[in-house]
Amino acid sequence: MRLFIMALVSLSLISCGDSSNENEVASPISLVSFAIADAPADSVTSVNVTFSSITLKLASDDEDDESGINIPILDDDGNPTTMTIDVMDYQNGEELIIIENFEVAAGNYSSLILNTSGCPQNPNGSDEFCWVIDNDTRKPLKTPSNKLKLGALSVSGDEQQTYTIEFNLRSSLTSTAGGSAFNLKPHGIRIVDSTEVGTLQGSIDVNLLSVGADCATVFEEDTDHGKVVYLYQGEMVEEAVFVDEFDPDEAINSRPDNAIKPYASATLSFDMDNSSYVYNFSHLPVGNYTVAFSCSAVGDSADEYDAIDIANPQSQKHSITIETDIDLIQNFTES
Repeated sequence: MRLFIMALVSLSLISCGDSSNENEVASPISLVSFAIADAPADSVTSVNVTFSSITLKLASDDEDDESGINIPILDDDGNPTTMTIDVMDYQNGEELIIIENFEVAAGNYSSLILNTSGCPQNPNGSDEFCWVIDNDTRKPLKTPSNKLKLGALSVSGDEQQTYTIEFNLRSSLTSTAGGSAFNLKPHGIRIVDSTEVGTLQGSIDVNLLSVGADCATVFEEDTDHGKVVYLYQGEMVEEAVFVDEFDPDEAINSRPDNAIKPYASATLSFDMDNSSYVYNFSHLPVGNYTVAFSCSAVGDSADEYDAIDIANPQSQKHSITIETDIDLIQNFTES
């Protein structure tokens, strides 16, 4: 599952200094907007989060997370408010703008913090403001201190910039407390320059769903069928070992030498119009990737390395190149 928050930046210049010098301008001021979108999950059917604001911290700001430039969500009257969003309502390129045209000075920011509101801080906390629907059951959703602290962001003086905050929820959404609650972590969330992104999609030959090792279970009811497409940055090299999802800060199982962690992963969905199983990755930065299919990715934990066979069947991996604004199709077919 992947969630996207898009930041649209357009440049505005302001004058300063002696009014007799009409060519003198101050540092650029950018207008930023943020929107939300999503991609499908596994057993989870709804992920509801209450957002309050975004904080940008300058690279020179060494204070705690309470400092920085606060960008609030506003109501129709321009007053700060909160917004509860089922992020799974915004899939396959759909987006929801939550902050629009907020003035931000161009410069380097050490981190972007997505502030949530009212999310429980333990598995027994209230599910009033943040919750997940998992197997038809409502469960609390925790965020760390109601802050999702993300990576660095650079706002330049270009006329217009677009950013996407990408949530790979197969990495950042984890079950906890024996399955009674969920955690949403910054791990697996990254900021992408949306002016240089493309899309990858394709179909999977139905025969591949069961032909690999340990792949007898195919979409049986109430089972983790484990049919997953994994995406890795970089081209295939002989010594590379493609591995499943894990959190380097949490995993305790030993991993192979030369292990390459997925950039993203996606479970299959059924395209009723074409009677085929398909996958989709959006907002991918331009560059070279390897895409691989596994029919045995059962129990792929977002925290722990699970030694899943990727690719399975072994031949089901391809080198691809993502280009700006190109919708690339890579199908998986039986050899």
